[in-house]
Amino acid sequence: MTQIDIEVTFNPPDLAQRMRNYPERLEREMEQTMKQSLLHVQGSVPQYPSPPSGSGYVRTGTMGRSIGLDGQAEIYETRRIGGGYEARLGTRLEYAPYVIGDDTQAWMHKGRWWTLKKVGEKAKPGIERLFEAMSKRLAAFLDGR
Repeated sequence: MTQIDIEVTFNPPDLAQRMRNYPERLEREMEQTMKQSLLHVQGSVPQYPSPPSGSGYVRTGTMGRSIGLDGQAEIYETRRIGGGYEARLGTRLEYAPYVIGDDTQAWMHKGRWWTLKKVGEKAKPGIERLFEAMSKRLAAFLDGR
């Protein structure tokens, strides 16, 4: 399985604790922000790179479909785990690590294909902005505004 992992913390750090009396509101905000984050990451996935010159290989588009270039990615979910939340985006293709994996990318794809790690790095500032906006909404809610 090839996927992106991005961790985001609450700002202020005690916000989740302060929301303990309003679990439904926190759950709703988290679910919405996690889904927006997945859409943001998916929108950060680049198109296929151009085929190498002289290549006779005909692309099937399977990698693109599995990672969500033409719809929803194979791995596309949000869930609550313990006291936290998790959103996952990725592909189950057996060969994906050799094409878009960071440490596992095959030599012939390096420098041509993007990696999911690079996609995550590109998407992280936007995700942080989404969570910052959520934190501001929750803080305003707690302040009665």
